[in-house]
Amino acid sequence: MAQRKTSTSNRSSRSGSSSKKPASSSRAAKQPSRRAEPVVEKEPLYSVIWSYSWGKALYLLLAILVLIGLDLLIAMNHYHLFFTVLGVEIIAAMLIGWIAYIIIDRMKQKDSLEENESDPEAEE
Repeated sequence: MAQRKTSTSNRSSRSGSSSKKPASSSRAAKQPSRRAEPVVEKEPLYSVIWSYSWGKALYLLLAILVLIGLDLLIAMNHYHLFFTVLGVEIIAAMLIGWIAYIIIDRMKQKDSLEENESDPEAEE
């Protein structure tokens, strides 16, 4: 059988020869220098997805799936515990959402009252 030559043996045989000349600097001087291309920063994918109307719904769905998966891991196939933990999480999410809605609504009402008081010509 014939043996195949490997790249390491080819390299070692080439490096031992003295006929190879070092690269001259005149050759490099003749080549035109490359201009540095401007770096364009791209927006990350998660923010691009968030900008679409369906992106927020997709992230909400992914968050719910991750939460259910974590609940299954915590409950370790004890379904009574799984549904209890999931129920507590749903109630907590509803309470937090309700409180956030009330706070945001009151802030909007306060801002609209301040705008009406500062602009008396708008009322007339």
